[in-house]
Amino acid sequence: MDIMLLTPDLRAHGNSEGKYIGMGWLDRNDILKWIDLILEENPQAKIVLHGVSMGAATAMMVSGENLPKNVVAVVEDCGYTSVYEVFASELKLRFNLPSFPIINCTSFISRLRAGYNFKEASSLDQIKKSRIPILFIHGTADNFIPVEMCNRLYDSTTCKKEKLLIDQAGHTQSRFLQPVEYYDHVFNFIKN
Repeated sequence: MDIMLLTPDLRAHGNSEGKYIGMGWLDRNDILKWIDLILEENPQAKIVLHGVSMGAATAMMVSGENLPKNVVAVVEDCGYTSVYEVFASELKLRFNLPSFPIINCTSFISRLRAGYNFKEASSLDQIKKSRIPILFIHGTADNFIPVEMCNRLYDSTTCKKEKLLIDQAGHTQSRFLQPVEYYDHVFNFIKN
């Protein structure tokens, strides 16, 4: 079996074009184009979307779109419920500030400049529409994306799903803290 790995930079990151960071929402459309390019090259390809943090949110946001049957699974590692909620969480945690009016104002500006508002950019809404299996991974000591977001995402998913919580792992650290458990779980999930 041939395996191809595609690791594109998200919009406005690395070598990718784009003026505004999409926080996964704008990027979901880019990933759909990447899927189309893969299928042009190999119409029989089996595609797994795997992302970490904003990449995880992107993968979840893509999962709610009308996907070809070639997309067989999503592995999300420490993704967030929505752009609105992650920004509100950070305002409270880092600055002890309420989300209103700051997030509402910045969301309005985002709508004008980047073409999306923070509430519509929702992994939570998208995974409710997903029909492909999703593996949720999160560190219990994540102080950036609260593990509670993972639990809400998992509970809201109606398709086949699994959850792996890595004890004492911080944000994006699960695969480094427990690499054997992490990758065994990922590969078993994909295989099944």
